[in-house]
Amino acid sequence: MIRRAAIRYGWLATLAALSCYCQEVSSAATVLRALEFIASHQPLGVSELARRLGTTKPTAQRALLTLAEADWIRRSESEPGRWVLTAKPLQVASGIGREFGLREAAVAPMTALAEETTESVHLAVLDRQDVVIIDDIESTQLVRIHWPIGSRSPAYATANGKAILSALPRDRVAQHLPARLRAITGETITRMKDFEAELDLVARRGYSIQRGELRTDVASIAAVIGKPGRPVASLSLFMPAHRFPEGDVERLATKVMEASQTVTAALSRQEAPAGSPVRPSA
Repeated sequence: MIRRAAIRYGWLATLAALSCYCQEVSSAATVLRALEFIASHQPLGVSELARRLGTTKPTAQRALLTLAEADWIRRSESEPGRWVLTAKPLQVASGIGREFGLREAAVAPMTALAEETTESVHLAVLDRQDVVIIDDIESTQLVRIHWPIGSRSPAYATANGKAILSALPRDRVAQHLPARLRAITGETITRMKDFEAELDLVARRGYSIQRGELRTDVASIAAVIGKPGRPVASLSLFMPAHRFPEGDVERLATKVMEASQTVTAALSRQEAPAGSPVRPSA
């Protein structure tokens, strides 16, 4: 009897511990989702956050307090009842790409490209179906479009996204695309056959172009960073659409490709064992 009772209460203790664990995981997921919503819709109040999370106001309030105590968010100075991000997400985001030494390898080529063209230069990585800007150098021109670090866009509608997707094995491209290519503007490619043909073109010439596919006032030229079949990131020249060089694309595209190849070569040198030769990028 004592043994049966011990087994019974042992199972009860295990179930109780498992229940606590599940609750902790669920709470952590709620807090992370809250952080994502605040980043996308700040300033954000507790009622709107609860609606977006699909939960109660007390649960949303606990998520806000948890994030505030950890210094991820703070109260808005203009709207004290709402919350905005602190600088902490930027500090964490600065570590993106360090696995490969990407940002360190890219800073000099990006700076040189920005100085030569006077346009903004972006460094982006692929994250599921989106591309995310992880570093940038802003244009020095008076008229420019601010596209901050951390900005996320559908890969299929951006030059950076198309550059990276074109370098992937074709059987891996679909996992980075939505089931349906939605028209974001009148210029967005929405037919899968047309998009596949676009990727083939990008792969052949070595660079991608985006003119009004994401926003009608934005244009860009991008080239992939990484080895064939193993893209790491992409580098792009980013500008207002009215400054897109219709008759000078090849010249600027060549400069973008040269910059991306310089970054690829630097990454290859970091990967190579000491004393082993490194082939220059083609």
